[in-house]
Amino acid sequence: MCGVCEKRWHWQRALDFIPVSDSHSIGTLCIRADAGARMGVGHVMRCLALAQAWKLRGGRVVLLTHAEAPALVQRLRDEGLELQPLQAAQGSLEEAAEVVNLAAEYPARWLVLDGYHFTPAYRTALKASELRLLIIDDLADTDLSAADILLNQNAYAKAEMYPSASRLLLGSQHALLRREFLPWRCQRRAEPDEASEVLITLGGGDPDNVTLRVLHLLAGMTDRRLVLKVIVGSANPHVESLRAALPMNHEVEVLVNPPNLPELMSRAHVAISAAGSSCWELACLGLPMLLIITADNQRGVAARLEELGLAVCLGWHEDFPKEGTLECLRDFLEDAPRRRRMSEEARLLVDGRGAGRVVEAMVAHPLTLRRAMTEDTRLLWEWVNDPVVRASAFSTDPVPWEGHRGWFARRLADKDCVIFIGLDAWGVPVGQVRFEGEAETATVDVSVAPSHRGKGYAPRLLRLAVATLFDDPRWQTVQAWIKPENLASRQSFERAGFHCQGEESIHGHPAIGYHVHSHEFL
Repeated sequence: MCGVCEKRWHWQRALDFIPVSDSHSIGTLCIRADAGARMGVGHVMRCLALAQAWKLRGGRVVLLTHAEAPALVQRLRDEGLELQPLQAAQGSLEEAAEVVNLAAEYPARWLVLDGYHFTPAYRTALKASELRLLIIDDLADTDLSAADILLNQNAYAKAEMYPSASRLLLGSQHALLRREFLPWRCQRRAEPDEASEVLITLGGGDPDNVTLRVLHLLAGMTDRRLVLKVIVGSANPHVESLRAALPMNHEVEVLVNPPNLPELMSRAHVAISAAGSSCWELACLGLPMLLIITADNQRGVAARLEELGLAVCLGWHEDFPKEGTLECLRDFLEDAPRRRRMSEEARLLVDGRGAGRVVEAMVAHPLTLRRAMTEDTRLLWEWVNDPVVRASAFSTDPVPWEGHRGWFARRLADKDCVIFIGLDAWGVPVGQVRFEGEAETATVDVSVAPSHRGKGYAPRLLRLAVATLFDDPRWQTVQAWIKPENLASRQSFERAGFHCQGEESIHGHPAIGYHVHSHEFL
């Protein structure tokens, strides 16, 4: 057996043994990302959020990396990640071959690629091994067609940016935030009339020491005393110079890799931040932002957040501070109504559950969803009259065409009803999931097309649909009622993460109830 064929055999065997419909066994995820003084730690830290969500589903995570910062490495190991140092030159084709070999040994179900130093040739070499490839991108400036799934978590991301991509996850609903931010999101913010507590975070590396310029600027604000929390990453080479230059007219603390970063963000009144991935953390917690662009790839983020009225952009770091910047800061600290509006709207932009959504898309791959349309009327009528479906229903009588047609038209127009059609990799319908409810609770019905049964679609289709439904904050709970003897359906719901709530009577028939709540799903 040749080398390439042997690798393909390893992955095929791995996928054969991974029960993809089982929410507690989703296999191994390999992540290829780096960190350093120049590139910062953003790529690794957002991948950590994805790793946390993968591990929450029972999977294993391995980071393939050149990152060597001791504090960062320890943090990743404390999170349960396995670190595999790479030997070949960073971003080289030799490294791509090394990654392929390592992924085959684990074996990996997916490889995540996050970094600007990976060329199209590098990505093509990975894809040739038949790895499933998730690429995280911000720029859309190169060929990304090797991606099975392409993720751009930025608020400016649009489908037109990626004409060659087959599966896109776009926008801030997919922002990769670590799990420690969610509890602090629940804390209610109170905007003071005049802000005095300022959090300063200019990236994990800050090679140009923009933080020092911010401190020098704030030292000129002599009409008030500020409380400054200066967040410094493990890759920052300027820690001692920052501590030596603290403005004495303010209360200042320099914190290196603070373990309670979400708490610090939640308690601050204003953030002065680089326009990188930390923006999504700040938005999730509703912290009003003043942004400094420290790298070219941050221009789009800063522009979009300022366009939405969610941040004030202070410009390019080499030009900071410009004339009038100090007055701009002073006005911002004194404008409570503006900060309050920014806080409320930013929290609507990022809900902190993006990593879970991305993992759901990976586990369900290649399944996707679309909303049901009038053109699906006959297809769903044929499915609902399938003997297996009728036998599992509480009413086993055949459904007449005219009755179904009227019922389906009413359901499509009903704001309390959501119907999804599941599609395979070729866009062929494989099943349906219907939610109907009132208030915060929806009752779900799921069925798989007769020609696609026995392939593990039901739990994956169900999880993907429930995750999509929970994107609407109206829905907080999904419930289902199943005949006690329908063991296959009960098993599908359990594998999809539903909890059994015991037996009840539904329309005069015994039924086993299942439910899942939005806060425990992603």
